[in-house]
Amino acid sequence: MNPFERFYEARQELSTFLGAILEGAGRPELFADRTRLTETLRCLLRKYPFLDLCYALDGEGRQVCDNVVHARHRKRIAAAGAGADRSHRAYYRQALDGGAVLTAPYLSSATREMCVTAAVPVRGRDGGLVGVLVADVDFQRALALLEGDRGRRRLEPVFKAIYALFSLGLLVISLALGAHALLALGAMWSSFSDANTYAAPFQATILLTLALAIFDLAKTIFEEEVLIHKDVRRHSATRRTLTRFIAAILIAISIEALMLVFKFAIDKPDHLRDAAWLIFAAVGLLLGLGVYVFLGAKAEIMLLQHRRTARRQD
Repeated sequence: MNPFERFYEARQELSTFLGAILEGAGRPELFADRTRLTETLRCLLRKYPFLDLCYALDGEGRQVCDNVVHARHRKRIAAAGAGADRSHRAYYRQALDGGAVLTAPYLSSATREMCVTAAVPVRGRDGGLVGVLVADVDFQRALALLEGDRGRRRLEPVFKAIYALFSLGLLVISLALGAHALLALGAMWSSFSDANTYAAPFQATILLTLALAIFDLAKTIFEEEVLIHKDVRRHSATRRTLTRFIAAILIAISIEALMLVFKFAIDKPDHLRDAAWLIFAAVGLLLGLGVYVFLGAKAEIMLLQHRRTARRQD
């Protein structure tokens, strides 16, 4: 599942969580003292590392203090912005009409990364709007905190590096087998002088097939575990990886079984039954994979429907 799907599934919980954080800091008296307001926003960034930057608007939508930026973005984002008119922003207009606001994910012009904006109106004793507290949020970090996934995210670069090393090792093995197959092709030409010798062509074919299967496996591991964002909590991610892995093995087994059929038909007809059993094994693997994909997809649909029903009841 991509980050956007995760966001929309957890949007209600994330909105409640971020709204409570900003509402807890949004005291009307802060807007009368810019120094205290800035220090409060800095305290928010120290306590909640998923906040990228914070600022405050007055009742007219004009920014009353400079951007307070998290340390990881200070080299890219200038601590400025005081006096900027943000009354045209959607989150300001929505905050005027109600409570906490959480925008859809967008590409931040400040951090150049995907983020969401949370905003809460701050009202005085008379109910009048004093100002609006605004925070740009790294929603993937916030979701990791809500889902108890911070430990895995910290170790994820280490896991990716290990997967990359294993993929590289499999790639080297694949290239070595391919080179050995090319050498076997040279022996194949000399074998044509003997009409009863088919060992060299079959050896070259088997080596090339095995090299291709290992290369496909290395490519699958590298794409699934290093390049693609993977949500380990979703069964679909595991199902996709397992499907691609089994498919690579299935192709290799099918080609090897076909080669054995040809080889035994020429040299050892009495062993054709062994090759046939290998073909049946490939068919059984294909059927098992189909049942697994079907049941896994059906189970995930039922789970999503259950979650939606639970949210409606809440």
